[in-house]
Amino acid sequence: MRVTNSMLVSNLMRNLHANYRRSDSLQNMMSTGRRFAHISDDSTSLIYSQSARNKMARLSHFQRTVETGKSWLTQAEISMRELQDVMVNAYEALIDAASDGKTDKDKNNIAQVVGQLRDHFVDTLNSTFGNNFVFGGYNTPGDSAANINSSVIKPFVVESGQLWFNGFNLSQFDGIPADFLHNPTAAPANPALVSNAMNVMNANRAMHGEPPLGAAEFEEAIKMFHKLKNDVLTFDVGPGITMPVTMNGIDLIMLTTMDENNSPIVRNAFTVFQDLYNGTENVMSPSLPAEELTKMIRPVQDAQNHMLSRIAEVGGRTRRLELLEARYDQDRVNNRQMLSDAQDVDMAEVIMELRMAEAVMQASMAAGARIIQPSLMDFLR
Repeated sequence: MRVTNSMLVSNLMRNLHANYRRSDSLQNMMSTGRRFAHISDDSTSLIYSQSARNKMARLSHFQRTVETGKSWLTQAEISMRELQDVMVNAYEALIDAASDGKTDKDKNNIAQVVGQLRDHFVDTLNSTFGNNFVFGGYNTPGDSAANINSSVIKPFVVESGQLWFNGFNLSQFDGIPADFLHNPTAAPANPALVSNAMNVMNANRAMHGEPPLGAAEFEEAIKMFHKLKNDVLTFDVGPGITMPVTMNGIDLIMLTTMDENNSPIVRNAFTVFQDLYNGTENVMSPSLPAEELTKMIRPVQDAQNHMLSRIAEVGGRTRRLELLEARYDQDRVNNRQMLSDAQDVDMAEVIMELRMAEAVMQASMAAGARIIQPSLMDFLR
């Protein structure tokens, strides 16, 4: 086949363009540090890198959620430890009041201390994290410049010696059988148990001038109690993992203790404080004798143990979040390695290939200069 000068020039230009494209690709790799600039460069590596980026984005979301959850649990634990300290102080005051030789005046002085502890107990139940209530369930708006002096929005409010939680009277349940707290589905099946619980609740309501409850109203009150009891702020801390990041106020203060017949009953920690205050305060009536005050020791101790168990539960949740956080950190390292393997170049290899491309380019241009150099006059000679 006859080879002409134009064919040589065309082949030369085609090879030069190919060398330029390869040099350009290598220079892009060297300047960006990535294997590809377009999907067509390396589609497989692009898919792996996009997958790694998506996983890292999800991990970042869950890491932020875990960090926020830990902050919530830390604040909850601080407030609960403060509540525990208040209970310890109340227990010490009770032991002091129940000791022999205490006069009514001495007990009245102790009552003033207990009254302040009781009020501080309620204030701590309304603790806030930022602008949100810690133990208020989804009643989260906290104090602000507009409502800092308003008690309507607070989860825990004391009215006429009764404790209300989100507009629901908790003091009316004080003394009912514990089955209604722990086993709400089986308890209503026992007519005697229901009758006993209704009598206790109506007695509590009668003490504050409230009308008695019928059977339907009693059932509705129990349902509302458990609905509010299960109302707790939860976070999605992982794929399919939902965790409470605080403690519900009802679950925090409603405890199980034993009555005089050694039967399990529900008590309200606030009512325990109120009974202790009424038993030692003697402005309107004489204070209780030492043997009567001694009977209050067990409910106070049960309230302390209940609070300690809740603190331990919060500590367990915090530990679980710490384990999740450590796993997410390791997953982030693994995905970063996956992303690096998919898109990062071996810089030494790229530099070597770029030097080779430069040598090929110089050789091809030198060969082309020899081919294009002769003119028509050279052939005519």
